[in-house]
Amino acid sequence: MKKDACAECANTSCPERQEAVKFDKVLELALEVGVGLLSSGGSVSRVETAVDRICSSFGAYEVNVAAFPSMILASVRTTDGREHSYLKRVYSSMNNLSLLEKYNQLSRDICAGKVGVDDGLRLSFEISHNKPRDKRLTVLGAGLVAATYAVFFGGTVADCLPAFIVAFIMAALNEVLSSRSLNAYATMFMLSFIGGMLSIALCKLFVICGLQCHGSMVIIGTIMILIPGLLITNAVRDLFTGDLMSGSLQILNGLLLTLVIAAGYGLSIAVLSDIADFVPITPREGWEYYTYLLVSGMLGAAAVCMFFNLNRKRLWWALLATLLTFFVFIGVVELLGSEMVFTTIFIATLFAAITSEILARVIKTPATVVLVPAIIALVPGSSLYYTMEALAALNMPLALEKGSICLMTLLGIAVGVCVATILFTLINPVKLQHYKKLRLNQKRKEEKFNQQNKER
Repeated sequence: MKKDACAECANTSCPERQEAVKFDKVLELALEVGVGLLSSGGSVSRVETAVDRICSSFGAYEVNVAAFPSMILASVRTTDGREHSYLKRVYSSMNNLSLLEKYNQLSRDICAGKVGVDDGLRLSFEISHNKPRDKRLTVLGAGLVAATYAVFFGGTVADCLPAFIVAFIMAALNEVLSSRSLNAYATMFMLSFIGGMLSIALCKLFVICGLQCHGSMVIIGTIMILIPGLLITNAVRDLFTGDLMSGSLQILNGLLLTLVIAAGYGLSIAVLSDIADFVPITPREGWEYYTYLLVSGMLGAAAVCMFFNLNRKRLWWALLATLLTFFVFIGVVELLGSEMVFTTIFIATLFAAITSEILARVIKTPATVVLVPAIIALVPGSSLYYTMEALAALNMPLALEKGSICLMTLLGIAVGVCVATILFTLINPVKLQHYKKLRLNQKRKEEKFNQQNKER
């Protein structure tokens, strides 16, 4: 009865009412930051940790958070036993590393006592509305990603132009479709089908004009801007950290998106099979192979940074992690052989994830900001294409072989990231106590300052 009476109380000077209003706004702030993290590419576990830390830093006695791909629910219990809850929907998401970093920094500032509730809400609004993403750079970055990875997976420099053109059109079309609020699966199918049709038609045109063009490499390059590698990686990470429901939903979502991409490209190959003219690829060997691998891989990582809207200040750190990961990957392949797909990808990803966690603590940014460019080259774009090609040709044994390689690659990436995350998660309780101590010290300073003003 006391709680209900206080909730209806009109006296704004009532201490209990002020406490209720305070924690309602704290929850609102925490979920605004959580939605910002989730909608810009953050994992569910990161979102739940951020909401927990923000509420705890303001003195919440108990915090319960449940985050899902489309919703965040949180409740807090104060020291006097009162409970407050808040729910917020997440309507859209995208990979925006710059926005992810800004929300992460806001979360850190709030927990450290540098930003209050009202200022935090204002800053959160400013972050989400003040030009969060340059669409022109995103479209240009998509074209560059496709061009560089067409060469990375075995193509020639001549394959860069058609891959760039097709990916540029696909990214521009995606910007148009995203504003129409279409179903994600319908959008992905349309993009993959149109991308496959354009790749085959454009490569045929280049061949007619006397220019050698590898249609398979062009398609693989365009697949790299669609395949949900980060989504599946975050999903498995959430499973390993205990978020079974959200992790399962995200894995299902990632697998369905992958199947939709395969269906779109596979249908385009089947429709245009009469004009598809895929010139055989000449494998590279020795120093030529490693030169192409390193140069195109580094350029591809830089293009991914542009595509995912990475802050320019973080570019060199991301490229450093990418370069080190390439050396480890090449060394493991030389040592174990290319047949050990899972082990090779797992070791390279584990190294990239550990390096990203270390660099993230040095430059004070989410590890995802450094990790995504470092492991993007490990994403199985080529094996997914060869699976689709085999299915279109009704070659089921080959489709099963290539599909298994694709799944083992995705699993190796996910497990590698998870192992590193679990190792570094051990310091989270220490961080949480640190944030609580900072907030307590800040509160004591404010009380001392107010007491001095009263004495004056």
